[in-house]
Amino acid sequence: MMKFIKSKIFIVVVLVFVMIFAVGCTNKATSMNEKDVVAKVGEQVIGLEAYNKKLILIKKNIEEQYGEKIWSMDMNGKTYLQAVQEKVLDQMIDEEAIVKYMQDKKIVVSDKEIEKQYENYKESMKDQTEAKKFLEENGIDESFVKNQIKTDMYVNKFQQKMIEDLKLTDKKLEADYKKNEAVYTKDQTKASHILVEDEKTAKDLLKRIKSGEDFGKLAKEFSKDPGSAMNGGDLGIFGKGMMVPEFEAVAFSLKPGEVSDPVKTQFGYHIIKGDTIKFEDVKEKIRMDMIQKKIVDQLDAIKKDLKIEKFPEKIK
Repeated sequence: MMKFIKSKIFIVVVLVFVMIFAVGCTNKATSMNEKDVVAKVGEQVIGLEAYNKKLILIKKNIEEQYGEKIWSMDMNGKTYLQAVQEKVLDQMIDEEAIVKYMQDKKIVVSDKEIEKQYENYKESMKDQTEAKKFLEENGIDESFVKNQIKTDMYVNKFQQKMIEDLKLTDKKLEADYKKNEAVYTKDQTKASHILVEDEKTAKDLLKRIKSGEDFGKLAKEFSKDPGSAMNGGDLGIFGKGMMVPEFEAVAFSLKPGEVSDPVKTQFGYHIIKGDTIKFEDVKEKIRMDMIQKKIVDQLDAIKKDLKIEKFPEKIK
């Protein structure tokens, strides 16, 4: 209830398994007309046709969420469309680099695995008339989809390999937390609250809390914030800028266990209780950060050993 997302749209290109997301189809450098090559990754080339099909799919997905006007939006001196065009090409290069790395490691995707996923894809598309029409109109055929399933599965296996190579345990995660505790707690806090409609109710509840009644039980009974009430008012960890200013100022000033006077915001009156950010609160974030770093570092190392050429002028 209290949290809000600022009105900025960020491009996030994440290597995930998406069934018909796009095609990473490439060819040997000698088998394609040079004018149709948008990038080279080692001996492989990424063709303009494959790139355009991938872009079409991503554009459709973005337009369905944000509308067509988004393409002219400024992104640090570029239009949103230009930024997406560049990100799509970069992702295709990353995917091709990953496929080569996995094949060099003798980790392969079998035809049987591809067929199984393709059958699942067909089943999911069975009643999607409009989607099937769109795919057909843009040349997204069986070969295209199977090729992407293959690429996605290589990426998926690459991610899994990175996770296995890390051998993360709670002990390792906690050691990282102790080493970087300031990073994980910087500009963040943890708090609980009870939200009520009027000041009188807030003051009455505050008296009961000060007399020894349990904050969490009172939150479950009286708080009007359904998202946190069921958890005893617990809001978890939040950073600066995520809450309305009046709430944020008080929440960040409280010591662990300290309870505030009623705080008025546009939502009503809050009684806020400070808390401590502990290892368990950020354990999964630490895990994801370490995995992400491993993936990015490994991918950078893979690409460093490859001759990569981009021809962005061909995708404008």
